[in-house]
Amino acid sequence: MNVAHAHILIVDDVEDNRAILVRRLQRLGFRNLAEAEDGQAALDHIRAHPVDLVLLDVMMPRMNGVEVLEAVRIEDRLDETAVIMISAASELETVVKCLDLGAEDYLPKPFNPSILRARIGSVLEKKALRAEVRRQLFRLEAELAKARHQQLAMVNTHFPPAEGPVDIHAVMMPAQEVGGDLYDFFPVTPDVLCVAIGDVSGKGMPAALFMARTRSLLRAGTLQFHALAGRVPRPSEIAALLNEELCKNNEDCLFITLLVGFLDVATGRFDYVNAGHLPPIRAGAGAADTADAPADPPIGAVEHLAFSNRVIHLAAADSLVLVTDGVLEMEGDHGEMFGADRLAAECAAMVGQPARALAERLVERVLDHSAGRARFDDVTLLVLRCRPEQTIRG
Repeated sequence: MNVAHAHILIVDDVEDNRAILVRRLQRLGFRNLAEAEDGQAALDHIRAHPVDLVLLDVMMPRMNGVEVLEAVRIEDRLDETAVIMISAASELETVVKCLDLGAEDYLPKPFNPSILRARIGSVLEKKALRAEVRRQLFRLEAELAKARHQQLAMVNTHFPPAEGPVDIHAVMMPAQEVGGDLYDFFPVTPDVLCVAIGDVSGKGMPAALFMARTRSLLRAGTLQFHALAGRVPRPSEIAALLNEELCKNNEDCLFITLLVGFLDVATGRFDYVNAGHLPPIRAGAGAADTADAPADPPIGAVEHLAFSNRVIHLAAADSLVLVTDGVLEMEGDHGEMFGADRLAAECAAMVGQPARALAERLVERVLDHSAGRARFDDVTLLVLRCRPEQTIRG
């Protein structure tokens, strides 16, 4: 903003005082000047015109300077309209109150030309800087909103019909505009489904980009391996491939905990790797249990790692529940976490329910537990059910 073009409103009930200020401001190069003889006229002018700066006398009839400032503050105009109080020496206590209410500065009577120039220039420059910060903030917020939309569009929301051979539902809720959690599922062959859930270290845009990179590598690596080798890769092979690729050009030392596996729909066999992630929960026959073997290291942290293949056998009534730590670490009113035991109990209570119903119930219980507290971590979960001896197509 060119300060010489600033719209300045001079408010004083004494005409001579206004005339003195007008002349001095004109000598300083200001041309867009307006006057008001009392507080009410000033407030009417501020409401009707964009005003950059108000030189506001404290003591006036009808509405004094404090009342004008309070009204401007209540109407949330202080970001756009800066206020400098004009005061006599006997009014300094009132000026202090005005500064607490949001006035930028004060000018003592009689006016010193050097102080007048310095304080008006400083206030207008600060106002211009704040305006630029707001513009940049709005731009950043708009970009983050678009990034959030794009990130959520990356995860698979085309869930198969619940009555088909595979019933899947998943939920992902980033704690910030963008997050580092991911889930994915896609067919490798008509009878084998790849399923994954992961959590990138860190927060915000770096984690979101690492998440996108991981998802792309997982899909491309799995499908290319199948095309070249003529067979479905073992989970450990895919984990090793991802680890080698994600360790490259990873100057920020990001890593991802990842559980990735392949479901044989005809048999209900789920072969998987657990690279530093929470163990899967198998819920069936009125109970829920988790694998208790130690997890392998996360992916992307250290090169040339070997990973262990594991297996879970799912019966027709079983559900497989995969979550990120934002679920277990959700805090309640007294700081207690949602925890693995509570999660297992909720899964056991919903045995036999469709994947969507179980997933939505778990999310509801986690959010109820938080009692509206701010989330500091992404919340992601995936529920899978299969009906062995049926096949998946598409």
